[in-house]
Amino acid sequence: MTGVIVVIIIIAILVALGFGLIGLVKGGKQGSDKMFKSLVTRVALSVTLFIFVMFAGYMGWITPNAVMVDAPIVQTQTN
Repeated sequence: MTGVIVVIIIIAILVALGFGLIGLVKGGKQGSDKMFKSLVTRVALSVTLFIFVMFAGYMGWITPNAVMVDAPIVQTQTN
């Protein structure tokens, strides 16, 4: 379920990016307003996504990948 929420937020960020592109192409005062609203939306969604991922990690809904910190050192024999 957590993965679905993350994907939905990422898709929403991409849609807002598309609306910003439309505003950029349109130009003028109306295009500038559309780009600004798109930027605010993208920033808000990105901050929300970051907070959600941090909260999901804290709650244990997601776990980081296992990293082998103390991996054995393989020594080669020299003759």
